[in-house]
Amino acid sequence: MKSLKFFFLIIILSSCTQSLTTSATSVGNYVTSAFGLGVSIKSDPRSPGLYIDDKISENLITAKIIKNDYRQFFINVKVIDGTAFLSGKVEQAEDKLKITKIAWETSGIKAVKNDIVIIDQTSFKQRAKDALIGSQLYVALLVNKNIGSSNYNFDVINGKVYIYGMASDKNEFDEVIKEVKLIPNVEEVVSSIILATDLTRQHYL
Repeated sequence: MKSLKFFFLIIILSSCTQSLTTSATSVGNYVTSAFGLGVSIKSDPRSPGLYIDDKISENLITAKIIKNDYRQFFINVKVIDGTAFLSGKVEQAEDKLKITKIAWETSGIKAVKNDIVIIDQTSFKQRAKDALIGSQLYVALLVNKNIGSSNYNFDVINGKVYIYGMASDKNEFDEVIKEVKLIPNVEEVVSSIILATDLTRQHYL
């Protein structure tokens, strides 16, 4: 079992270095791929084994969503310590339930937090505001040297910022929340940030 996980670790590390020959490209500490924004293992506080487990579950959920309905590219999937965090927008309430079911039925998932909203509930004007908040937050996290920006994902919906990720300690957590609240037009911060010290399997593998 350990050798299998090391095999997956090699694959993930290799994919991070092939930015010129594949669809993946590096931006700072970020690694982008066909599945969207990823995380650099170097800056991730999870152990290699836990990182691999979470990443496999994350990619499985994303692949199932894409396979079931092409419209679901609006969905953001993040798996941390076996918990699947879902956010983004769908067209119908049934879609939200379907995606929750997909996450729950994925191997390695022990909990699901669903912050997906119905797209009809968001006006065009509000979506423009949300996009501006998102771009400002992206830059704020990237330039703040006290924040490991590659360890966070976020969505902005109706002025609410849904942010997911892992903080190395309470100081980093506070710094992230501070940056979000400094951005104009943010109505609320919905935080699902886990402290590295709270991971259930810190020494796994």
